[in-house]
Amino acid sequence: MITNALRQALRTRGDEPAVLCRAGLPNRTLDALDRLRLRAHDRLVDLDTHPVGEPLTVPGVRGEGTSGSVALCVVLAATYTDLRRAVTVMTGFPAAAHILVAVTDAPEHSRPPIPAAPGLGEWRGLQEQSTRRLGKHGWICEFFFPAGTPVAPVVAGVFEGTGGRRPVPAPRPLAALYGPEAATWRAGDPGALWAPAAGPAPRLKAVPAVDLVLRTDDGSALPDWDDPEIAVADRRASGADVWEADTVRSDEEASAPALRISESDPVLAVPPIDERTVNPVGFRSRVTGPVAELTAVDGRTVVADGGKVVAEVAPDGTVTDVALERMRHLRGVRVRWEGHGGPVSTVRAVASLAAGGVPLLSGPVPGWAVGLGDTLVDLLSGSEGVELDDPLRREEHSVRLRRAALRTHGQRARWQALAAHMGVPVAPEPRVSVILCTRRPEMVGFALAQIARQRGVRLEVVLTLHGFTADLPEVAAAVREFTGTGLPLIVHEADADQVFGSVLNDAVDRVSGHLVSKWDDDDWYGPDHLADLLLARAYSGADLVGNVQDFVYLEELDLTVRRGKQSEMPIRFVSGGTLMFERGLWEEVGGFRPLPRAIDTQLMTALLHNGGRIHSAHGLGYILRRAGGGHTWNEDLSYFIGKRVDQWSGWRPSEILEGEPVPFGEVDRDAARVGGQA
Repeated sequence: MITNALRQALRTRGDEPAVLCRAGLPNRTLDALDRLRLRAHDRLVDLDTHPVGEPLTVPGVRGEGTSGSVALCVVLAATYTDLRRAVTVMTGFPAAAHILVAVTDAPEHSRPPIPAAPGLGEWRGLQEQSTRRLGKHGWICEFFFPAGTPVAPVVAGVFEGTGGRRPVPAPRPLAALYGPEAATWRAGDPGALWAPAAGPAPRLKAVPAVDLVLRTDDGSALPDWDDPEIAVADRRASGADVWEADTVRSDEEASAPALRISESDPVLAVPPIDERTVNPVGFRSRVTGPVAELTAVDGRTVVADGGKVVAEVAPDGTVTDVALERMRHLRGVRVRWEGHGGPVSTVRAVASLAAGGVPLLSGPVPGWAVGLGDTLVDLLSGSEGVELDDPLRREEHSVRLRRAALRTHGQRARWQALAAHMGVPVAPEPRVSVILCTRRPEMVGFALAQIARQRGVRLEVVLTLHGFTADLPEVAAAVREFTGTGLPLIVHEADADQVFGSVLNDAVDRVSGHLVSKWDDDDWYGPDHLADLLLARAYSGADLVGNVQDFVYLEELDLTVRRGKQSEMPIRFVSGGTLMFERGLWEEVGGFRPLPRAIDTQLMTALLHNGGRIHSAHGLGYILRRAGGGHTWNEDLSYFIGKRVDQWSGWRPSEILEGEPVPFGEVDRDAARVGGQA
């Protein structure tokens, strides 16, 4: 099918030149480019080796008296991961009148690529666009711009069309790139700029257009940087990522030599992971597959089950979204540290598997893999005892790995760390405003204690007392203790007869943060609850994120049930006590409806009708409490018991919850209840 589409496109371009590009590991679809009959002035480009932003010379284009665009530009990518890298490479390509973008394999969980147009009217010249299937798993998108248009934003729009309405911003600081494989540092950025090897950095009128320049080399020495205004960071491409043969090794590290890194932080030498495609979306909590191995076969790094290759890793350490999907049936992957390519690419491959939620097993981590970061090294070094046959223990291990990998190696995290290392200021992470509305004075201290232990996030709290005042002794004591933590707190008193949906709207109206997170007064939350939702928001691109009701504590029966709800996927509804969304979204859908109950469902329904998307993060750090009454969501106990897959007597949370803090305002601070083995 792709061959016919390509031949038809070449026939319709007339006598003008065409540019045909490929990205990703070879497959039959990408190899179709080699079977085409091209003209002398056509260009065939490997986007995996073409330098970022380097102008592409096409005979008869961009010269005096010639057209500024080509008739046809074709982009064939093996996966969405490869497509996003291609976006960054193509920023220096000529405009095109006919653009054909094809992805040969897409994950099952992804939506059809209905391209998203840029916001400044750049596509006013669009005459025709189509999206159609390519085989069983791929897609073809075609665009016709008679006057021509830049290619990179169109390619970016294809991937963005698979997500929600919310555009995910490129990482900060703004950067220019130079050198081979530099696109791996800034995948999916159609605004990426190119810098000459020695400088200067590109400028926009009187000011520099970027805050930082990153250069890569393949073993040849880079020239001195000649722009004192802009900092430069130099990194190795995979061609220069080789073992140092003269390194002294300890006996326990004899499988591979150590890596000498001049960086003060070896993590910063590792190209980041594109978390928009390499993430835990699609993770399966209950599988019966084998434990495969990350190993080397015929000079290639692969994930193999016995003699069968499950997925292949690119030489630069890239693991794609499709490779992750092919591993979802595995209980886990054991890391074999010997025989791979260069040390940096090996570290990147391991970190990518962890970021994708793949449960990893490993013996002692060799010293040359220090670029994984301390947390990930510790988790892998202690992984031999993880029970992958136990679905809960397996998922807990996966959650810890994905957190460590995404927070250390995600593209946004890497660029922020680079900025800090180079002394480049960046805007702070968005503040999360937690709205807590309660009718129960006795629950204020319980809820505030859990909010206070949140880590890895800037937050404030808007506490709404619905029908009672802040001078009640138990409330005043809890507020006083919370204020002592230094976290911002706004206390609002609402009349008892004010409808609950209206109370919530008043709470949101008082927030100062960019993001709003709804909190229930009687449920349990782990200390990484908000940080995990921020991660999910970054990698899913969803407009609203939350948790499913995986764990439920039935207070009347003193019973904990696990319902086995599927997480890490697009979904219609999440638990109302876990919603996280932008304040602007609340305004767009008209806020919470002025109803006494079902207000969370109504908000999510309005979002879906407005074209938004909801994502469910893992549910291990949240327990829904079900008491005898007083809920705005009315379901009897049989609803929860009938849908369980596991149950335990008493309060038995996942280890991810990390127990329960003592409520604020109580005298005995040493009687904290701690979660046991579930």
